[in-house]
Amino acid sequence: MKIKLNQLDVLLEVAAQGSIGKAARTLHLTQPAISKTIQEMEAEIGMPIVERSSRGVVLNDYGQVLLRHARDIDRSLSQAREEIDHLLGKAMSQLRVGFTSAASYGPFTTTLLNYQQRFPGVKLIAMEGRPHQLYDALENSRIDLAVISATDGMRIVPMYYEMLYSLNNSIIAGQQHPITHTTSLRKLLAYTWLDWDEPGDHSILAQVFHRYNLPLPERVIHCSSPSIMARLMEEAEMVSMWSSVRLRFPGYQQTLRPLALKEVLPATDIGILCPNIGRLSTAGQSFIEMLRVISRDWLQQNDAREIVV
Repeated sequence: MKIKLNQLDVLLEVAAQGSIGKAARTLHLTQPAISKTIQEMEAEIGMPIVERSSRGVVLNDYGQVLLRHARDIDRSLSQAREEIDHLLGKAMSQLRVGFTSAASYGPFTTTLLNYQQRFPGVKLIAMEGRPHQLYDALENSRIDLAVISATDGMRIVPMYYEMLYSLNNSIIAGQQHPITHTTSLRKLLAYTWLDWDEPGDHSILAQVFHRYNLPLPERVIHCSSPSIMARLMEEAEMVSMWSSVRLRFPGYQQTLRPLALKEVLPATDIGILCPNIGRLSTAGQSFIEMLRVISRDWLQQNDAREIVV
């Protein structure tokens, strides 16, 4: 049986995303190209490996066998790269990683922990910021790579970008907020809003209201700290848009709640951004490879299925 490594990459991503369309976006390929790769693998083993439905695709028993070995190969290749790098004597002294708050839940934190255990000699520097701040840090070489959050329509600067997964978004308020029924963005205009960014193309709030041809709320407080936002929403009738993972952070579920909204909010994509992946250091390459594997495994868990799109 002759299965190519790029075909295994497609198999891993289709299994992780549960969708040919999402896998195509993540791998920067077309849907027909993904479908063709699956057909080539099916022709090679002589059996179908996926089952299609209106909800997406899942691997059947034959596909699961292939997936299990694909994961083993993926991990083995990563370990082989580490051993070769050590033999070649490549220096891995420091890695500076930027991240946004929404990107810090799940795979990113696990990757930081595993990476430090595997490469204790690397000085690991992690810096939190908003997407436009991390863009600037990358452009000015203050960080090596970033794991960022971005909504549809956000400008991705001309760098290497690789999407890992997408998160749901919700309008959040304090438990004591008077609105308890399904509402709309227009009816929420009268309240004070909390926005993560100052007005501009990168403002998530501005994008959402523009999407539904609505003016921005008159009262907007700009704050990049989720803890301060949470305190403000606890104490006053304020609202904000948060990605689905933020309510998983300790303490927030007890004091905050999502409002039922008529409008569909854009998803938040979590992805890797770096100036040029081909010029990334060995330390950076190893971090990205580890993050890919951990993200794929995490997407198979119930915890992820509840919050990813």
